[in-house]
Amino acid sequence: MKRIDILTLFPDMCGAAFSESIVARAIKAGHIEIECHQIRDYTEDRQGKVDDYPYGGGPGLVMSYQPVKSAYDAVLDKHPAEDGCKPYTIYMSPQGTRFDQQVAKRLAAKDRLVIICGHYEGMDERVIEDIVDEEISLGDFVLTGGEIPAMAVADCVARLVPGVLASSEAYENESHSDILLEYAQFTRPETISGKSVPDVLLRGNHGEIEQWRRENAIARTQKKRPDLYEKYMRREREANTFYFDNSATTRQRYQVAERMARVSDVLYGNPSSLHGLGFNAEKELVSCRKNLLELIGGTGSGNIYFTSGATEANNWVFRGILPANPRLGKHVIVSAVEHPSVMESALSMRDQGYEVELAPVDSDGRVNIERFTAMLRPHETALVSIMHVNSETGTVQPIEEIVRAVRSIKPDTIIHCDCVQSFGKLDVNVKKLGVDLISVSAHKIHGPRGTGFLYADKRLKMKPLLYGGGQEGGMRSGTENLPAICGMDKAAGIICKNAPGNYEKVSELKRIFTDAIRDGLRTYVFNSPENGCSPYILNVSFPGLRAEVILHTLEQYNIYVSVGSACSSHKKDRSTVLKAMGVDNVVTDGAIRISFSADNTKAQCEYASKILVREIKALYALHSRSTRKQQKQ
Repeated sequence: MKRIDILTLFPDMCGAAFSESIVARAIKAGHIEIECHQIRDYTEDRQGKVDDYPYGGGPGLVMSYQPVKSAYDAVLDKHPAEDGCKPYTIYMSPQGTRFDQQVAKRLAAKDRLVIICGHYEGMDERVIEDIVDEEISLGDFVLTGGEIPAMAVADCVARLVPGVLASSEAYENESHSDILLEYAQFTRPETISGKSVPDVLLRGNHGEIEQWRRENAIARTQKKRPDLYEKYMRREREANTFYFDNSATTRQRYQVAERMARVSDVLYGNPSSLHGLGFNAEKELVSCRKNLLELIGGTGSGNIYFTSGATEANNWVFRGILPANPRLGKHVIVSAVEHPSVMESALSMRDQGYEVELAPVDSDGRVNIERFTAMLRPHETALVSIMHVNSETGTVQPIEEIVRAVRSIKPDTIIHCDCVQSFGKLDVNVKKLGVDLISVSAHKIHGPRGTGFLYADKRLKMKPLLYGGGQEGGMRSGTENLPAICGMDKAAGIICKNAPGNYEKVSELKRIFTDAIRDGLRTYVFNSPENGCSPYILNVSFPGLRAEVILHTLEQYNIYVSVGSACSSHKKDRSTVLKAMGVDNVVTDGAIRISFSADNTKAQCEYASKILVREIKALYALHSRSTRKQQKQ
């Protein structure tokens, strides 16, 4: 039984709404209880007043605390909850949550509701603080009181209570129940004023009728409510897209887009300007820098410099910071499995007299600590750059061990860590890792493209990356992209807060794929290590097949994976990462990367892994027939 109590100054007005039609029959049948209570009956004022003048002055009167609270307590005493919990209490207010069908469904799931109707200039704020769980508004307009909104909410919620309507279809097919507006309805006579009922509705083919109704609902929504139509199309795209290329880029969160739009609209001043608008923009920039420093544990130890992304940050390390510290030496070590923005930047320094060595990795793609340590030079190693998580295989590098090895031989060596695939997913704390520099990119954490940052320890000398206006402490001139920086700040806050839960979820999603491959196929090679690997990345090979063929085969089913790193997948050469791991060419040629995010679902993974296994079997069968045919020839 659903119960709704309405506290009002006009109970007869509210009660009349539920004395007729469907809701009245539902009340009589015992499917729902709705009772209206006169707040004035509970006032302790001798003159029966329920309002008073507001403190601080101002027009109108404000509903007092005592009569509302007393009425509320009396209702709870008269109808105590079986579980002893207070009922979900709503205050009808133009300042509240916008009421829609989804809110109605949420409220219908509550066992009991109390709706408080406001009047005059509002309600004593302490009523809201002590009693109310949620304020709800019908829209951005003001009525004479809360009765009409309360009746609308109660009626809408009541219709969703089982038994009130003849069947669930009566409300499931209506406008707003499923984003789309309801399809057009017709009744007899068949022709009116020369306008006939659509022929499809007369033929009795239920399949054709359902299809027509769906198409008609879509068309009506597009014409009458473009905003709802856009939501519908977005949902359809999401439902029919199986995106597993999150290591290349992630889908930007709507909260990020909202914050970027708000900053663009309000904080449009140049952060370098001396007027108030510029000051406000600079204040927001400082706040973002502070937040991001806290997230990486760098407060007090270093600075963050905003860049166009991690590629720029990685280039800066070699082309700006390394030359600014010439006394450290001319020897550089990077791992053999680095991202191209690190590898190519490092190798370019050979033209400036630096000796660059590649630290070898084992078959899991992990830096060999003993061989790496042997490469270190007590008086010459100036810079070491080792990525935290490999973007192709997901291998997690032993950064803390590497740092200890470096510090034991040459303490002042600069240590850089590309944290693009680990920030927001693993624990990235510069003090715990012991590194001097880290690079981060926003679009890998559901933030905007084209922005990122470089963290640098305060002890390091730096050469400006760009000269000009002196922004970013004189190190990177050019007006800061404040909307994108704020978007990155928002994305970082969300993903870091949810990192532990996301890690567990994504680990399970990855297992769905690995189990499906193990159970369904005979020929495969997991290039991602079983241990010491990020759950966000799975690199798997199907020897004898071409990775590009697999990619485009899956794309036919709207399943999106990648071949190697997105920054190097257009190159003709084989993966340098798999080559460094000693992977055979036949295995490398059939390697695809499946990368996850917390946005992926179990259902998506089950569907995509099933299609993957099925199509790989088909490709192997085709490959086998082709091989036999060639042998016969």
